[in-house]
Amino acid sequence: MNRNVQQVSRQVLLQTSRRAFTLIEMMIVIGIIGILAALTLGISSSVMRNSEIHKTEDVLKLLSMALQEWELERGRPLTFEGYIPVSGGNYDVSANEAIGEPVFGASGVSNSEMHSAMDSRMKNVIDVFMQSEGVTNILSKITPDHLLHDHTTELTVAVDSWGTPIGIVFPGRNFAEAYPSGNIFAEDESGDFTLRDQAEDGLGSCLNKRPYFVSAGPDKQWGYRFQANGGPLTNDDVLWMASGDNIYSYTPFLVEGSR
Repeated sequence: MNRNVQQVSRQVLLQTSRRAFTLIEMMIVIGIIGILAALTLGISSSVMRNSEIHKTEDVLKLLSMALQEWELERGRPLTFEGYIPVSGGNYDVSANEAIGEPVFGASGVSNSEMHSAMDSRMKNVIDVFMQSEGVTNILSKITPDHLLHDHTTELTVAVDSWGTPIGIVFPGRNFAEAYPSGNIFAEDESGDFTLRDQAEDGLGSCLNKRPYFVSAGPDKQWGYRFQANGGPLTNDDVLWMASGDNIYSYTPFLVEGSR
């Protein structure tokens, strides 16, 4: 009899110890699950972003290889109209319709103007590249989603992982050629002894007289570090900050001061 009473008492104690979760405990569990989910999404987003950046860097490398191959075949540098002259006065890349350079307005260079300028530049550059079989073989390694054909212009344009046209920035003319009297107003500390043009003002000066390819980055905003009408920007300016995630085929001399 006593043994039965003890068993019943033990069962009662066990049942009373098995209580439900309190509201606070449930909220803590839900909070932990939310934190873990946020961390997972953050890591996934970071991995995706890094993958997109690496893919864009690969495209820039292939474009640089294509440029080197083209110049080796021709025995001279690729030239852009208005800058470094080619023997005979011809240029490889046209700047017709005033699309070669961003257009300055009262508020400076807009993102849409940069898109238009870079899109047109690259279409002309790739059109020149396609005339070489060796260069075409290199460009064929670029995935179809990064090398698009524009049926309107019948030209091809390279884009980054976010669908923005990849641009190219050319070095300007030699100082001595442009200003034989020594009145140089566009000299900077890049050390390549060429004039800094408007594209270099905003995105960075070329080094060693070498063009570079550039992506606007994940934010799809080119940014611009120097506005001719308003002088140099500061690093807390929206346009200046927008240039911070740009991706380059090589790191240019970033202009942070006025001419």
